[in-house]
Amino acid sequence: MVTRLTLLLALLMSPMTWAYTSLTASVDNNTVRLGHSFVLNVLADDELSSNALDTTPLLEAFNVVRNNVSRSTQIINFNARKETRWQLLLIPKHTGTLLIPSLEAEGLATQAITLTVVEESAEVAQTAPVFLRATLADEEVWLGQPVDYRVKLYLAAELQRGSLSEPKLDGASVVQLGQDSNTTEMVDGRRYRVIERHYLITPQQSGEFMIQGSDFGGDILRAGRSNDLFSRSLSTPVQVVGQAQPIKVKAPPASFSGPWLVANAVALTEQWSPQQSQVRVGEPLTRVITLTAVGATEASLPTLRPDYPQGLKSYPDKDHRSDQVRNKEVVAKLEQSTALVASQPGTYTLPELKIAWWNAKLNRQQWATLPARTLTVFPGENQPALPPPGQAEVTPPQPKAQSNPWFYSTWVLLLALVASLYWGYRRSGVNVAPHQVPAEPEQRPQPASAFERAVNAGDLNAALQALPSRLNGLRGHTEDLAQVRRQFPELTPELDQLMRQTYGPQTSPTDLGGLARQVALIKQKKEKNQGELPDLNPM
Repeated sequence: MVTRLTLLLALLMSPMTWAYTSLTASVDNNTVRLGHSFVLNVLADDELSSNALDTTPLLEAFNVVRNNVSRSTQIINFNARKETRWQLLLIPKHTGTLLIPSLEAEGLATQAITLTVVEESAEVAQTAPVFLRATLADEEVWLGQPVDYRVKLYLAAELQRGSLSEPKLDGASVVQLGQDSNTTEMVDGRRYRVIERHYLITPQQSGEFMIQGSDFGGDILRAGRSNDLFSRSLSTPVQVVGQAQPIKVKAPPASFSGPWLVANAVALTEQWSPQQSQVRVGEPLTRVITLTAVGATEASLPTLRPDYPQGLKSYPDKDHRSDQVRNKEVVAKLEQSTALVASQPGTYTLPELKIAWWNAKLNRQQWATLPARTLTVFPGENQPALPPPGQAEVTPPQPKAQSNPWFYSTWVLLLALVASLYWGYRRSGVNVAPHQVPAEPEQRPQPASAFERAVNAGDLNAALQALPSRLNGLRGHTEDLAQVRRQFPELTPELDQLMRQTYGPQTSPTDLGGLARQVALIKQKKEKNQGELPDLNPM
């Protein structure tokens, strides 16, 4: 037994078994498509360093995507055999008959290999196990018009790992639309698993450009042999480069007037709460204007600036923008909510609102219109009738204040009481400490929110703007006053009273105390409910 172990060690350490005698190269396929990768294997019959192989000659005609180096040792009949393998993933730069040059490693060289590279659309003897197909919805678009880019990944082998990159275009935004879809297709009699992905490309500058296609890189399992001696899956690296596609971006026409907006369809609508055209002075109305554009992004929608007549106070909330995908087409939406309060009775006409936009399908300018609307405002319930126009309002004479003898007597008695208390204090002989430090005045806590600061300042406009943020999360998400009224109906009477008190005909100083107390009560109830623990032993 000892003799055999000694012989085995001698064989392993023998210099003859380490002799470096050969360097061979081979490819997995001699015909490849342009943009597709192939594997070049270089094998040395000894253990060499990773940098022993010079791959510089490959860079003239190929892109070296990956270079994996592995080493192995095999003992057969007490003969040790060591190998060093370079697995290079190459992508040809052009079509034609290409020559893989001879590569050198520590004095030995591989043989040259001839390779045929065909176009992506060309037919080959065997369909590739992995390939890409990409389509562009339009090759000519307007500035700011989103275009759909669809890429399909075809897999005829089991995918071990992989990633699909997004297309690239200088000066444009690229956003993925929705989730990937998985289907199957038959191509040349071979079944493929198809992964489809959509991107939305929005160019931000005009001119002629090339869209760099999506690339795929990963590993697929080898067919036939699935595991090695250690039960590990055997895989082959793959890399597929997407084809570049041209696109022409047209500048806005000189005849277009207004902020540039290009779309397939645009609509302008409004909603009122309450839904009535006759109100009283001080009663608030909420107007929600919605701008919807099909085939446009929310960033391209212009800001709405409606005009309101004098005497009609407006308090707009923050605009809400969003994008949605419907039938694989993006739909942009802009919502603007405004609270309106009339300060005096009369008839108010809200002017027509028009938004100019360019119809990408008809190639002409159009307008989305919101017609004019008339509001009739009646006097408040306790409001006296106004005098006819032109008649001067007569102010009744104010009665003169009469002298009151009890007023002066009260002040005299109060001064006498103070003087007697001071005289008694001096006679008691109590001395005040000479170095007594006066007590610091009590510091009031600072307001905890913008709403409380607005309440303390008596600023109604600031308080109404900060109110949604103050109540946000107590009963859900609140972004504007309309949501506040829906989720907190107990605040509606207080809000209406503030509107009538401030903007009614008989205005008075704004008193936000009632609103602040209601908000504090709501917050206290919420905190109390969160602090209570459920009964551990319910009956």
